[in-house]
Amino acid sequence: LHMTLESVRNCNATCPSLPLYTQCDIFPLILQRNPKVMKSNVKIHKLMILLLPLLIMQSCRKDPPEDPFADNMYLVSSEVELMRTKENVLSVLNLVATQYPDAADIIPDVVSGVNVYSVTYNTEFQGEDVIASGLICAPTAPGSYPILSFQNGTNTLHSAAPTADPQSLLFTMIEYIASSGYVVIIPDYLGFGASKNMAHPYLHKESTVRTVMDMLRSVAEFDEDVAKDITITTDCYIMGYSQGGWATMALLYALENDYPSEFTVKAASCGAGPYDLAHFNVNVLDLTEYSNPVFLGYIANAYSTYDIYPNPLTDLFNEPYAGRIPGLYDGLHNSEEINGQLTTSIAGLFTAEYLSGADTDQKYAGVRSALWDNSITGWDSEVPILLLHGTADTDVMPVLSESMYNRMIGSGTSALNCFYVPMEGLDHSQAAVPAGFAGYQFFKTYR
Repeated sequence: LHMTLESVRNCNATCPSLPLYTQCDIFPLILQRNPKVMKSNVKIHKLMILLLPLLIMQSCRKDPPEDPFADNMYLVSSEVELMRTKENVLSVLNLVATQYPDAADIIPDVVSGVNVYSVTYNTEFQGEDVIASGLICAPTAPGSYPILSFQNGTNTLHSAAPTADPQSLLFTMIEYIASSGYVVIIPDYLGFGASKNMAHPYLHKESTVRTVMDMLRSVAEFDEDVAKDITITTDCYIMGYSQGGWATMALLYALENDYPSEFTVKAASCGAGPYDLAHFNVNVLDLTEYSNPVFLGYIANAYSTYDIYPNPLTDLFNEPYAGRIPGLYDGLHNSEEINGQLTTSIAGLFTAEYLSGADTDQKYAGVRSALWDNSITGWDSEVPILLLHGTADTDVMPVLSESMYNRMIGSGTSALNCFYVPMEGLDHSQAAVPAGFAGYQFFKTYR
């Protein structure tokens, strides 16, 4: 009986959804091995069949397992998404290198495989507690590793967030950087992943910085609770492109000026970010056509949803676009679909009153203030900074990176520490992947 109970306990662990006495046929098989027992003890057999579920429930009852994250301030949960051996990583990098030769530069640096985890963690938005999410990509080889934080570019789809699509080519390449000796984190941003029920606060500086900072803080708890064979240092490298470039620059300012004792930023790489939103807005309003109005509606929808703009959308946008915008940024429409519901004509998209008074009319003072508040000013930085921008970029004008560079130098940052590199002939999309590889090479200089 002891052996029988033990066998059924083991079986119960693998098939907990079935009634205990149907989960395994070990009990009748054991009895069948002795025909005399089977014939002479039919009543006992039947009785034991009836009692066995009760016996097992008594024997197997255990206290609920303790939550390994219960004492954490930030990290809430962790789940393995992908496990890649060193050989897997090398195979993918060799394949990618046939299309992007710069990928070959990572291959000699590969020291281990990579485990990719989706995590949730505590953060805050406008005074309310929020559960946010992201990916943590850790080397499989034991060791001590710095953090590399990657802030992704503009995305409107819930299904394309890092935790929703960790096997996309872009995220795969970033994840595999962990194989060269980093713990890579990729925040979802608010409005995606675990927080997808809220609207994404697009280009909202305070919440973006807070969300990424709290994910950085959760990493210290991650190596205690999940990846116990590795030690994660407080050294970090930060990079991003487009919205991610802007987010990286905002994060760098905060890490240096607001949280200097928590992390040591070794280098930052920022590609094609709209660092000065007020300047960006002026440039757009001076155009006749703008090919990606999805960006313009995204800012307005976020700022309107969270009362960052005091004006209603009808003060800025003509109909039917003012009425359409709130329904387009629900996480279910991609950029092409949103562009198709707007217009590339600046005069058609914006009201004549806004076009003439955006810079001067008191009616739009709150809009101007919101754009200034979410822009990034220059400061005297000690961190090596690489600014990259495609010279043929018509979505985010190269002058924004040039101005960011000039403001940094003008504020005291050394020209030996801050670099602006134009990427000749590349538009916004074309420069994204090369900017990522350039950032990786830049980081190697400072490791």
